[in-house]
Amino acid sequence: MNSSSCNRWGALLLTISRCLAVAPTARKGFARWIHCLWCVVLLGYVWTGCIWQCVVFDAEMPTIEKLLYLMEFPGNIAITGLLGYHAVLNSPYAKEVETQIHRLICEQDVGVAQRLYQQHGKRTRLLLVHTIVFHGVCVVVDIVNYKFNWWTTWISNSVYNLPALMVSLGVLQYALAVHFLWLLQAHLCHRLAEFQMRQRPPQGIVNLDARYDLFFAALVDAGGCSSQVLEELRSTYTAIDRQHRQLLDKFGPFLLLNFGNSLCSFCVELYMVFNFFEQPQWAAMGMLLLYRLLWLVMHGGRIWIILAVNEQLVEQECHLCLQLNQLEVCGSHLERTINRFLVQLQTSIGQPLLACGVIDLDTLAMGGFIGVLMAIVIFLIQIGLGNKSLMGVALNQSSWIYV
Repeated sequence: MNSSSCNRWGALLLTISRCLAVAPTARKGFARWIHCLWCVVLLGYVWTGCIWQCVVFDAEMPTIEKLLYLMEFPGNIAITGLLGYHAVLNSPYAKEVETQIHRLICEQDVGVAQRLYQQHGKRTRLLLVHTIVFHGVCVVVDIVNYKFNWWTTWISNSVYNLPALMVSLGVLQYALAVHFLWLLQAHLCHRLAEFQMRQRPPQGIVNLDARYDLFFAALVDAGGCSSQVLEELRSTYTAIDRQHRQLLDKFGPFLLLNFGNSLCSFCVELYMVFNFFEQPQWAAMGMLLLYRLLWLVMHGGRIWIILAVNEQLVEQECHLCLQLNQLEVCGSHLERTINRFLVQLQTSIGQPLLACGVIDLDTLAMGGFIGVLMAIVIFLIQIGLGNKSLMGVALNQSSWIYV
């Protein structure tokens, strides 16, 4: 990388991810075997804690509610297993994708590459600091909730916060890689805007002026330079789109499991918060309520970040289409070049991004998520109301005797 800031924060993110078995190591030989062994040990520890929690869980709640509550643990096992697989066995593919993205950036001018790395470094720092601080707050709330019982707190953090941090770091890996591609697409839009500005005739010449066509033909279509510039932009866009598809192929199962796990956990936590406000006990359950609210923010934030970073790419593609349609065309070769670019963009926009062909990676899918969320929460509320003995309440408040 050309930016020391991006190097520093990117290296810190990779170091933390490697220590938590969700990113491959860059070393070979004995060091790589040690890292693989550590990944297996850490995953075994997390899986053992999740399975143990499912076995010993004995809270009194309806079966369907217990099932939805416990689904988070198999989800964490599957998600961390996928991350560990990519960190241990899929390391060459991960390095290849990262190398290709950096190669695309290095093909730009030195100043442009430096600027892109600086912007990406700021984004990496922001997301990494927010993630670490958020999970640190979760750990502190967990400690206070169990009244500084260190053994119980250690078990709770091992079962809940440790896999949650691992999954969050996995989301960051995908979000930051897509952010790199978004920066490259934004640079393409900037270059296309500069090209459009060069097409404007000098002041004093208007479209109706006879000198306009002569000036435009000499400036824009001389030597086919315009077509060459557009072909270079189209080639770069093709490489960006190909890299994004490769990222989806790599992270598709992870994203699909993450969406399902986060949605189920969000529904259960929202229902638990609803139950708390029926009979609030702020002194005894206040910290637990705060813990559940943090969990709601975490699961909702994961879904939103993934959808938002992909929508930014779609918005840039639409912007590119608009700019191409605004270009002046004075030759058949230039027209064919623009048409090929437009057809490629419209084809890409017409094929929505999907996680394993199941979930749309766009904020337009939020309506569907909200609909499923409300349906599950309302179903849980109805189950909870049905389990209350309304007849028993009536008997206690009356002198009727039933035989």
